[in-house]
Formats: sequence, structure tokens, C-alpha cells
Amino acid sequence: MMSLLNDLQEYTDSTLPMHMPGGKRRFRSQLPYQWDVTDLAATDDLYHPTGLLKELQERISDLWHAERSFVLVNGSTAGILAAVRATGGGAILAARNAHRSFYNAAELCRRNVFYICPDRYGDVFGSVDPEQIRTGLEANPSVTTVFLTSPTYEGVVSDVASIADICKSRHVTLIVDEAHGAHFGFSPLFPKSAVTLGADIVIQSLHKTLPALTQTAVLHCKAAFADDVLRELAVFQTSSPSYILLASADECVRYLQESDPFPAYEERLLRLRDSLDGLNGLHLLSGNRFFDYDPGKIVLYPDPPFTGPQCAAFLRKEANIETEYASPCCFLAMTSVCDTDDLYSAFLRASALLSKAIGDRPPESRPGPVPERVSLPEKVCEPFEARCAEENICSISESAGRVSAEYVWAYPPGIPLLLPGERIPASLPEQIDRYARAGIPLYASLQGTLAGADGRICVIPDP
Repeated sequence: MMSLLNDLQEYTDSTLPMHMPGGKRRFRSQLPYQWDVTDLAATDDLYHPTGLLKELQERISDLWHAERSFVLVNGSTAGILAAVRATGGGAILAARNAHRSFYNAAELCRRNVFYICPDRYGDVFGSVDPEQIRTGLEANPSVTTVFLTSPTYEGVVSDVASIADICKSRHVTLIVDEAHGAHFGFSPLFPKSAVTLGADIVIQSLHKTLPALTQTAVLHCKAAFADDVLRELAVFQTSSPSYILLASADECVRYLQESDPFPAYEERLLRLRDSLDGLNGLHLLSGNRFFDYDPGKIVLYPDPPFTGPQCAAFLRKEANIETEYASPCCFLAMTSVCDTDDLYSAFLRASALLSKAIGDRPPESRPGPVPERVSLPEKVCEPFEARCAEENICSISESAGRVSAEYVWAYPPGIPLLLPGERIPASLPEQIDRYARAGIPLYASLQGTLAGADGRICVIPDP
């Protein structure tokens, strides 16, 4: 009989992690079954804290300089769901490169959404221009909330301070998905956190870049939103929170309070980036193309005809290194304060072997990714309207011009290529085939895995 525990042991014994969670399997904390309890008189109540958990959340607020903070055990997903629900029923202006949890939240809360879209560099979205926010708010006066992803999965940061000023001047609430930026603000090497830049609600995943167990996250907010947020967190999170996860969050916070791991992390990381930037055949994404950038995200573009998945497979085969994710044109390795010199040395050696396998084009001859404008599909109706409509199934190759009844996305990073209620563009079959040729599965929320353009998709009749 197969054993998940045995498989986990075998995997962790045989691979080197250049992926999340941020503890990198090194952060030592005892988490035995005898501590697996839920809310009791002696352990406090996550949704009505008066003791240990109240003190934990106050320490989190102090550490991140927030007015109020809540620890989460259902990941940033729960925080995003609660934030969208807690900010009323008006329309939302959102950057189209949001994680699918945002779209789920907007659908569940039946909120109308207007979209803006930053430029794209290969498969990586750039920074949102504050003028896009200003223009979007002027064009859509029903908007009461702006939703922004900063940093993105690949580490791209937007000008949150300017966007927050624009929102404040129009009495619009700003929610920032900062799931990948829990480490921001602890070192001058990394960008400032949206918590200190004027955002009203900020969601961070502790587990992505810091030493905390998967599913641990925090939500910071202005005091005016605290009661509504707490009420919605009790809706979207489990009523039986794991105290092992809560203890993990507490250990992470204590670690940041009682030590300073960032100077050593900075030194290791900068050496690694400098060495990677000199490799032939690989282009290291840097912050000079964006408003700001998280250098802890190692995004490498191989020269054609190599693809991101081919590079990830090479590192896995040659050095037992598992990267975070790969798109058709690049791959991502994640770093954290728990990395070691040995891990970076192994990654650099493997990347040098990959460089030789790709070819000998010198760095100065590499153009790297160039910005391109993204054309969004026509929005015919809201996702919640499309999901309630009559559904038909048709082949993807014959779907152009029809209205989608489902989401289509690659995971990671979880950004939908297509939303329910959007008119299917003629380019969709080629997009799906591009991912299929690269060995990356696409998922449709109703049809499952899409292996290529010969798959099927749910559509609705035009209204």
C-alpha cells in the first residue's frame, strides 16, 4: 500500500529545495501529534482571542507596523476571500494578473469587476502604472475597491504608495495581495511592505518566504476594517483551526523578533545573483524593468529553443534541484532566509551546466524579455452571471467567439487566461497548445486538465 509519509520522506531526502515553503525543510521546530488541539479554554479562541492568540496578533502588528493583524490558518486565500467580502458590495478595479482566489472571491460576493492589465515580459507581468488606476477609477465611478497584486509570483512590485494616495483621494479601499512579500520591510535590499505604504488591507503568506508551515498567513488592516474582516475570517476559515499551524506562525514571528537573519541572507543572495548574471544562455530577470523588484526571486529566461520546463527538468535530473515553477519561456527558483551556502553553490553549479547545455551566446548578445501590451478578452458578463447561465460543451478549436462558462488557468501561478463571462479569443487554441508543447498542463474549472487545443470547454449562449 502506498504511503504519503514514505513518499514525503523519500522526496525530501533526495532533493534540494529552490521552492517554497520558506523554511526550506531546515527550520527546526517540534510539532508532534500531542500538540494537535483546537480552541480550548487553555489555548484561546482564534475568532475571539483574549490570551495567547491576542498577544500573538499584537506582536504581528508591532513587527509589521500594522494597526491590526490577524493570523490565518487557511492561507492567503482565506484572507483574500475575507477582504473582498469585508469591503462591501461596490464594483472592484483589479489588475488582471490576480491569483484565482481573487476571482473566486469576486464571484462568491457577486461583485462587478473592471480590469486593468500591466505590460508583460514573456510570461511575467510587470508593474501596474498608477495612471492606470487613476484612469480606471475615472472611467468607472461605481468602483469602491481596488485590488492589486504586489509583489507578483515572480517578484514584480508596483508603486503601492502612489496608488494608495490615488485611492485615498477618491475614498476607495485598497487591498494588496502581498502573499509573496511577507519578508518585505525587514531589510533595505527588499522593497517596503504595502502595510507601511498606505494600503487598507494587506494579505501575506508567512509560509512562502519565511519559516512557517504551509497554510500560515497574516492579514493586516486599518483599524476601521478590523471588525468586518474578523467576521468574514470566521466565515471563510475553518472553525477548528490547527494549533500546530498557529504554533508555527508564532515560532516564525519569534524568530524574526529575536534574531536578524537578513544580513547573511543578503550576502548569499547577492553573490548568487552576480554569478548567475554572468552565465551564457540564461537571462536573469532584474528590477531595472519595473518600479521595484524582489531580488529573492530568481527568474531565468533560457535562450531558445530551450523552454522553462526543459530547464527545470535539467536541474532536477542533473542535480536533484526542484525549482518553484516553469512557464514556456522562463523558470523560477525561490530563496529564503533559511537557505544555505551549500544550497546556492549546488544551484549555481547546476545552472552552469545548464548554461553549457543551452549554448555559448555571451550575455551582451541576449536581448532578454521585452514588454508587450496584453489584449484582454472581451468581457460579456460577470463570472457569477456566467456560472449561473445555461452551459454547453464545445471543442476548444471551435470555441472562438463563444462566451466561456469556466476559468482556464495554469497552476502555478494561478492567473486565469480566461474567465467565465469572457468571449473566447481566436488565440486561445494556440495559447493552450503553447503550454501543452512546453509540457505545462492548463486547467479548466469544469472540464479538468486541458492537454491541448483538442480539448473541450464549457460555454454559454450569448446574452
